[in-house]
Amino acid sequence: MDIMDIASKAVRKVSAAYGKKVQKEVVKQTIERNAPVEIKGKGWRLGFSKDDIMPDLVSGKTYYIAGHGSGHKMEGILTPVYIHAVWIDCCGDEGILWLSADIVGMTNTEVEIIRNRISSSRVIKGCKAVNFSCTHSHSGIDTVGYWGKPFLSIPADGKDPDYMELIYKKAVKVSEEAYSNRKPGRLYSGRAAIPDGLHSKRPFIEKHEVLSRLRFSPADGSKETWLINVGAHPNSLGGDNRLLSGEYPYYLSEEIKEQTGADVHFGIGAIGGMDAAQLDEKDPQRCIRLQGKMYAEAAIGITEETALKPVIRFIKRAFYLPVDNNVLTFLAIRGTMSFHPFPDKSSATGLCMKTEMTYLTLGSQKILMLPGENFISTVFGGYYDAATSPTGEGPEVNALPLAEITADNNMIVYGNTNDMTGYCMEKNVFVLNPTQPYLNTATDRFGERHYHETNSMGPRTHEVIAKTLEEVVEDFEQ
Repeated sequence: MDIMDIASKAVRKVSAAYGKKVQKEVVKQTIERNAPVEIKGKGWRLGFSKDDIMPDLVSGKTYYIAGHGSGHKMEGILTPVYIHAVWIDCCGDEGILWLSADIVGMTNTEVEIIRNRISSSRVIKGCKAVNFSCTHSHSGIDTVGYWGKPFLSIPADGKDPDYMELIYKKAVKVSEEAYSNRKPGRLYSGRAAIPDGLHSKRPFIEKHEVLSRLRFSPADGSKETWLINVGAHPNSLGGDNRLLSGEYPYYLSEEIKEQTGADVHFGIGAIGGMDAAQLDEKDPQRCIRLQGKMYAEAAIGITEETALKPVIRFIKRAFYLPVDNNVLTFLAIRGTMSFHPFPDKSSATGLCMKTEMTYLTLGSQKILMLPGENFISTVFGGYYDAATSPTGEGPEVNALPLAEITADNNMIVYGNTNDMTGYCMEKNVFVLNPTQPYLNTATDRFGERHYHETNSMGPRTHEVIAKTLEEVVEDFEQ
């Protein structure tokens, strides 16, 4: 037994002991199956606002770049980073807010802080839901806590309290401005194929190379608002980068703004294991500019659209996710990231976490907002058979793809929304290190390396998400 085996055993022991403590002290409440909320009216109305979320560069504070290794101190700025908000209603007294920020992610704990502050606003009236998406830029500042300076390879909390407070305040500010800026108009849904627009080191059967666009056209002829969705990690600057940047979403937005004048609200799709195409492997900064331009041109080139009727329907559903990952549990115990544990005797740690999903329709367009980073196969299918899967198991062990549950392959998925819960993959590709589970990577029977499992809550994540969505769809259609 080597030192890492010993460390893994110790981490498992600490996590299991903590799980037993939680089982004695914490009560897991039953989650009610809530009915859908419906908002409808004579037409669409939308308001947009954005503001920068740039850190304080005068104080001399240390900020950590999130998304690759821990302890990477920010050394400068490549591009500004922003927070965006759209208010959407049907020309009535009720509507929804949808925010997006150029950050790697945010746990549900911090999202709830933002929701509570918005609910206290004296400006915003009739808000029925607040959703918070992240662009998942791997060159943003740590807003989760996983990327602080490590001690003996264990990350410390890299969040800066003042920077988090800045995001909270700016979230309220842009939400109030979006509400005040609302205008009547028409809302359209469109999509574009982006062949060779995605890249993955994992051998996905189907990459779903599609860009989705919701386009709001104001009745007064003023500038439009586009809600863009692409299933690609903004991480091409790489692990050596120390410059703050929104990566390709920044250049995507700037290109669309320059060519059309439209404001852009961006969110990532099912990005587990999926990157943007590597358009210049020697020059990362040029690469992200080219990525942004490629996706912008795809969005601008959309010609076939569906006019959406002014009806908003949604269910926000909380659910418990089993936590098998002893390493992430250990980090949570140390306070590295926000985590509220609940008892679960079926999980390896004896714990589960409470998270959420939102199933939303804008007219006929279905939208699914998911926590964490879902593999594209868990959403749109493409499962391996027993002969080709990493585990040797067939697709029958996997839960249904989410698009099959909603019966819509044109559903738009927003990942890393309202919670950052790690990777979600189907069961027959889930491979762990046999002696160092979640602490170190594993190699499957074909010699392929498995990293993503180390940052997953466990092999049942997709099963639980799929079961929850089945219940949501059933309740939605009643």
